[in-house]
Amino acid sequence: MKEASAIREIHDLTGTVARHYIEKYGDQAVSTLEFAARAFEENDDIHGRNKMLRLRDEVIFLSPSLTAE
Repeated sequence: MKEASAIREIHDLTGTVARHYIEKYGDQAVSTLEFAARAFEENDDIHGRNKMLRLRDEVIFLSPSLTAE
């Protein structure tokens, strides 16, 4: 049960971090995260790459709701 709450917490933080990227980078948030993902991949850090791509996906998911406000 503890593992499930840890996974839920990670997903909650992903949304918070994605909002930070949107606020900091605006329209460039997606490309910034994709650039970071490529850098991680070039350094053979697939875990880091996947985290950046997960954040990118969250930014894409959040963007329409942020523009509708």
